[in-house]
Amino acid sequence: MIVKNLTDIHPLNQPKQAVNVIKVAPITPDWELGVHHHASGQLMATISGLITLSTDIGIWIIPPKTAIWIPANMQHSATGIGISTCYIVFTSEEQLSHHNCQIIHTNDLFTQLLKRAETMNQNYSSNSPDSRLISVLIDEICHAPPQELYLPLPTDKRLKVLTDTLLHQPDLKISLVKCAEQCHMSERSLTRIFKRETSLSIHDWRRRLHIILALQMLNDRNNITYIANKLGYVSESSFITMFKKVMKYSPKKFMIKYLNEDTENLNHS
Repeated sequence: MIVKNLTDIHPLNQPKQAVNVIKVAPITPDWELGVHHHASGQLMATISGLITLSTDIGIWIIPPKTAIWIPANMQHSATGIGISTCYIVFTSEEQLSHHNCQIIHTNDLFTQLLKRAETMNQNYSSNSPDSRLISVLIDEICHAPPQELYLPLPTDKRLKVLTDTLLHQPDLKISLVKCAEQCHMSERSLTRIFKRETSLSIHDWRRRLHIILALQMLNDRNNITYIANKLGYVSESSFITMFKKVMKYSPKKFMIKYLNEDTENLNHS
């Protein structure tokens, strides 16, 4: 099945087989889909563009060659950056072990399986070639390597004041002392509770935020100078060093490998 708008995918319209694959054709750039949920578990695999997904507990970014597993009945919203194309796999919760959202890496075999599954007659019989293909697809989902393109959000209201500030002002340079003052906590308590709630230090959380925002800006074809300035880095080289430390690739090489973009607009590698 192919749809041209994510809003056309409604739980009541989903086929009732255990696994269903839908292709979302290229749609209007920079779309937003408000908070919703599905009765089935859902895997969203990005083919082109960039998709971000938000829940009460975090923000995930899904570039091409990655996918996100969304458990059944989890409230979430989604945003597309650029002209986005994706596959969506609906499957019963019992078939996958992930109980939280999880980003996974997808390979060429995975993409070809999605393409083939999307064209199948959904009324396939058990032990048929189509059912065996679906079994391989599920195996690929279950055993795909995880990715860390995820920004956890704290539930503590005091910490949310801080993270909301950084989300809206990512270039803000704020010391641990000032962070603690804003949260009305001691530095020691802030450090301990922030780590407990997000599994990251404040420094690593900010760096993860910068990676997510940088990927969005790279997908919008902004150059390194612009991105470094928007995120508050003193130089392009310091931003590139941070990006390579987290992503294992320079911005230019990441664009080539994952976003399949022409990198002429990037003035540094």
